[in-house]
Amino acid sequence: MAYIVLARKWRPMKFEEVVGQDHVTRTLVNSIKQQRIAHSYIFSGPRGVGKTTTARLLAKAVNCQNQPAVNPCNECETCREITNGSSLDVIEIDGASNRGIDEIRNLRENIRFAPAAAKYKIYIIDEVHMLTKEAFNALLKTLEEPPAHAIFIFATTEIHKVPLTILSRCQRFDFRRIPTKQISEYLSKIAREEKIEIDPESLFLIARKAEGGMRDAESILDQLISYTDGKITADLVRDSLGLIHEELYFKFTDLVPEKNDGQIIEFVQQIFREGHDPMDFLYGLENHFRNFLVCKATGKTNMLDTSDYYKEQYLKQKDVFNEKDLLHYVDILTKSENLLKYSPNPQLILELLLLKIAHKPLSVDLERLLQLVKSGGSIVGPGGSGAPSRKLPAGETAGPRAYPGDGGGAKTGTATAVHEPKIAVVFPSGTNNKPKTNPPGSVSSKEGNGEKSVVNFDEVKKHWPKVVEAIKKSKIALGSFLQDSIPNRIYNSVLEIAFDNAESFHLEHVKRNQKTIETVLREQFHWNLNVECVSISFAEKGIKKNLRTPDEVIEDIKEKEPVLKKIVDLFDCENLNSDGFPLQ
Repeated sequence: MAYIVLARKWRPMKFEEVVGQDHVTRTLVNSIKQQRIAHSYIFSGPRGVGKTTTARLLAKAVNCQNQPAVNPCNECETCREITNGSSLDVIEIDGASNRGIDEIRNLRENIRFAPAAAKYKIYIIDEVHMLTKEAFNALLKTLEEPPAHAIFIFATTEIHKVPLTILSRCQRFDFRRIPTKQISEYLSKIAREEKIEIDPESLFLIARKAEGGMRDAESILDQLISYTDGKITADLVRDSLGLIHEELYFKFTDLVPEKNDGQIIEFVQQIFREGHDPMDFLYGLENHFRNFLVCKATGKTNMLDTSDYYKEQYLKQKDVFNEKDLLHYVDILTKSENLLKYSPNPQLILELLLLKIAHKPLSVDLERLLQLVKSGGSIVGPGGSGAPSRKLPAGETAGPRAYPGDGGGAKTGTATAVHEPKIAVVFPSGTNNKPKTNPPGSVSSKEGNGEKSVVNFDEVKKHWPKVVEAIKKSKIALGSFLQDSIPNRIYNSVLEIAFDNAESFHLEHVKRNQKTIETVLREQFHWNLNVECVSISFAEKGIKKNLRTPDEVIEDIKEKEPVLKKIVDLFDCENLNSDGFPLQ
């Protein structure tokens, strides 16, 4: 007797044997029980999930001679003929080979004749989406009002290509991909019956390789039986199917925190040396980071499509990465798929891609840096603002911040605390002892408590560098642009700030932030003044000042503020917005 492949030998013979399609088989069984048999069905779904098998089961069930029955008996002559494909009343048509209008015309002619022996004449058209437009149109009328003895069952993997006029005349059933666990369990049953020695990890690898198709899984198992002389092991499965070992992905994630370019390049060479497809590795790495993300988000492993051993590994290492970092890694990989797929030099692209992931700054650091830049702070060590700053290790988070009034300390966790610098309040001399009369060159301004204080223009000019430094602590960029200005005069409680005609960019930036300057003058210097920006000619006024371009100002900001310099360098920023943040 000729050898029968596993996919045919283990084809389901009853509805309950169909794996992973309970929503379909339950409906069909109930319709048979209630004698509510439709005249046309369409089964859609991926390859190898049971569409044609279910169509044959339905054909046998409605024609079985041992009635009443829900499942076919598989013993009567009709059931045997349908199983063997020799029944004259169950006609299976390949839509790809019989796609023209002439074949459909022949079908329309033959369908008028009554069944030869069975109760129903059934037409099973596989890959029905391959029919031409004219063939579909020729089928419409027959499909809408077929003879009472006729049933149509269509199967397709591309339901979107079937005209809506056809779909509206059929009962539609969508077949799903079969879960990896269910495929693995069914393969285990086959292995026991066939006396095949195979371990659970091997079964899982085969099931995952099948990508939801039971027929593919059975074909792979058949192939592996021929490949091995005895026991099927996981290593043999990987070797035969060219699968990438999951340890390789964990090896890469171990390299990420180290940022060792040499080791990462050697790692890529290993991938190509072992003959792995770079696209397979990319897809596997995407799923690897996704598994970390699922573990971190849920704290569970039940949604991971991997073996129990690696589920434990993901659970143990889930805190190595931040959720935002994992999202960024997956985003980088998915956006680079076409670049790697169509590149003439995939090894170079993969090297650059993995190096980019390794050198991508941790989001926890960036969030803290951005917050500190906005507040004008810096990362400092235990010695206070004068202590050298240090870079936090990967995965280490900062402790609570210390604020003025809490004793200057901070409750620290596993990392050095981030201290917010205290902005000193500078009181120009003479402002605490308010004279009763205004000296020359001064004006009076009302404070919030109704009292009056004298603002002397000479004092403003004298303390202008301190004003600039105080504003820098509030907004770095604003203070740097203000550095190229001079206090011009005071009139009617208005401080006029002058810029040279060549510094219109500086003037516009400061204009947009006048409220910030007024707040600093009021809260830190007790000068209740409004601010106005004007443009004058420094040369005509005899003012000697080194004028700087906007780029020179930004370079100065970067040099004086290492925190901002780090962000600008990381993101290749070329400019700053009005709030002092870098623009790309």
